[in-house]
Amino acid sequence: MRVAPKVAKDSQCNELKSARIQALLRTRPTSSEAWAIYAESKSEGCPDLGIAIAKKFAKRAVDRNRLKRLARELTRNKTPDNFVELVIRLKQPVGRSTRGRLRSPEYQELKSQLQGLVS
Repeated sequence: MRVAPKVAKDSQCNELKSARIQALLRTRPTSSEAWAIYAESKSEGCPDLGIAIAKKFAKRAVDRNRLKRLARELTRNKTPDNFVELVIRLKQPVGRSTRGRLRSPEYQELKSQLQGLVS
């Protein structure tokens, strides 16, 4: 079975995305106690979303994935007038009192904070 070689365009596109994300992270975020949102308008293309939930802040993969799904769901339900590039970043550790596990009351608190920022 032959595999097609990768096109140079893809790597250039990824480098551009990386550069745009780095530039976006240098801007001032809209933030709450636990979340920071970096946003920028753009005139064309589809909306881009980056989610940064570090292993340092959410030790268990289950919790990181759950928070990423939450962020995707909340941004999907929001329909911006103009296209936006978003990077959503978790700022504080989860599960401090529950030995690193994200429990329902803390999840609901994180969800309400993120809803307030996205709306």
